Amino acid sequence: MNLRDLKFEPLDKSSQVIIFDESGLIIESDDSLVKVKGKSFNIFSDSMFCGMNEMFSQMKEEEEMSFDCIEIDLFGRTSHYDFIVKRLDNRSASNFVWIIYDFGMQYEKIFELQQERNIAEIRAKKADRESRKLREEKDAIEKLYNELQGDSASQYILVKADNLLVNLDLSDVYYFEAYGDYIKVHTTDKMYVTYNTMKKLESSLPSKHFFRIHRSYIVRLDKVKNIEQYSLVVKDKVLHIGKNYKSSLLDKIGQL
Repeated sequence: MNLRDLKFEPLDKSSQVIIFDESGLIIESDDSLVKVKGKSFNIFSDSMFCGMNEMFSQMKEEEEMSFDCIEIDLFGRTSHYDFIVKRLDNRSASNFVWIIYDFGMQYEKIFELQQERNIAEIRAKKADRESRKLREEKDAIEKLYNELQGDSASQYILVKADNLLVNLDLSDVYYFEAYGDYIKVHTTDKMYVTYNTMKKLESSLPSKHFFRIHRSYIVRLDKVKNIEQYSLVVKDKVLHIGKNYKSSLLDKIGQL
């Protein structure tokens, strides 16, 4: 049997066929990948199959062995190879065929793609860390802002009174009182009447300092002198505490 007989199935350019006998001597090679020099070259003493003659001799006719290699120096050429060794039938003067497949180009491409994937993954993780850091910084700033806004004892509110906009310091406010479609703002030294609703006003005030005790009153908690069962005193004024607000007021005071 020769190479012409073996090539009934086409082999691509990255493969090579070597025929050798039971003693390991090469009968024929197409040398398409590597050049096999000299008749003295022996498969079982000079190749990767060194000392494997006994194992090959136990192979049955038409039996194949596959060898998957990552990297090897084959006849002076380093690359990535896969090997198939097949035992021929007894009618053949030679006993074995060795088919070599070179995957060097594919491995190089895989390596390049692996490097690109690693770089892309590193960049993605870096972007994710930076994005997470920005979110954490934003949340921290927002939290600090809300805390400062809630804790500030010197916030201001614009009140329209007598056709003028008055910028009132909330620390001077004692309580707000509903007055029809208007609201009375009781401060340290003056009372203002402005157009507003209690609901809208309540939502704009810092909840740490102001609390609605009745549908008609919102008080500044640190201005409260004393609290009785259903009333409290602010600026020598007794204000009624609504039944629906009593328990919430006590809970609020317990948190201060």
